[in-house]
Amino acid sequence: MNVLILNGSPRLDGNTSVAVNEIVKVLNEEGIDTEVIAIGNKAIRGCISCGSCAKTGKCVFDELNKYFTISNMPVVSSQYWNSVHGAAKGQANKDLEGLQTMRTLARNMAFLIKSIALGKEKYGLPDKEEHAWTNFIMD
Repeated sequence: MNVLILNGSPRLDGNTSVAVNEIVKVLNEEGIDTEVIAIGNKAIRGCISCGSCAKTGKCVFDELNKYFTISNMPVVSSQYWNSVHGAAKGQANKDLEGLQTMRTLARNMAFLIKSIALGKEKYGLPDKEEHAWTNFIMD
C-alpha cells in the first residue's frame, strides 16, 4: 500500500512539512509506504473550462481538495481541523494538539486504506455508471 502526499506549501521544510512528517511517521508505522512531493512552488490552477474531463474523466488542473469527492475519492477526517499552527519555521513542533490531529488523521487514513483493500478483496469495486453531464443553461 502506498500514499502520495502533496505538500502545497511554498516554504520547504516549514510548518506544513512538520505536519506531513508526522503523518508519514504514523503511516510508515502502519506498514504503508509514502512519497512526499512538494508542489507549493508549482503553477497549479483551478478549472479552466477546457472540457478535458468530459473526454478523459479527469481534470487537467485539479485543485487539491475540491475535486476529491467528484473523483470518487474518500476524504479522511480527524479529531479537529487538519492543520498545525506555527508562525516561525518549526514552531508547529510545539503545537501538541495539531500534531495529535495529524497522527489521528494518519491512523484514520491507514484504517480506511486497509478497509478498502479488504472490501475490494471480498466485494470488488463499486460499479461505475457513465457520467451524465448536467447542463445548467435554462431556456
